[in-house]
Amino acid sequence: ETEAIKNLRSTYCYLVDAGVAGDASKLDELVDLFTDDARCEYGDYATLEGKEAIGQFFKELIPSVLSYSAHMVHNPIIELDGDSAKGKWYFEAPCTFTAANRATWAQGKYIEDYVKVDGIWKWKSLKVIFDYFTSFDEGWVITKDLIRQLFPEIK
Repeated sequence: ETEAIKNLRSTYCYLVDAGVAGDASKLDELVDLFTDDARCEYGDYATLEGKEAIGQFFKELIPSVLSYSAHMVHNPIIELDGDSAKGKWYFEAPCTFTAANRATWAQGKYIEDYVKVDGIWKWKSLKVIFDYFTSFDEGWVITKDLIRQLFPEIK
């Protein structure tokens, strides 16, 4: 069961990165990894309720903001409880913001709740805690929250 959840997390990474690279069909596959009533929190940048909002986020916002990403996840801790489970992961992701054409690094943690639906593990909730989002050349000591500099309209 833990291997199936690890595969779910890895599939998410590949599908997000393929969607950012321009393969929009991968984003439909990505949205199917969530339950209909799933909740996603991406730091204080976005909170999404339900599969429709999650789909809109990945299909409209993310491809308009990023032109490259390569998610890498590690150190999983997965706790099984029948047809539900909890997980924690670290992640790192080099990315490029389209508007600024700027190489960046994101690093943080995923905190997740999973449920088994018709024998398949899906996300019930996904929370991202960003430790930093920084430019490649400055690093996290100088610039910890580059998103706020590039997108001042984010509250």
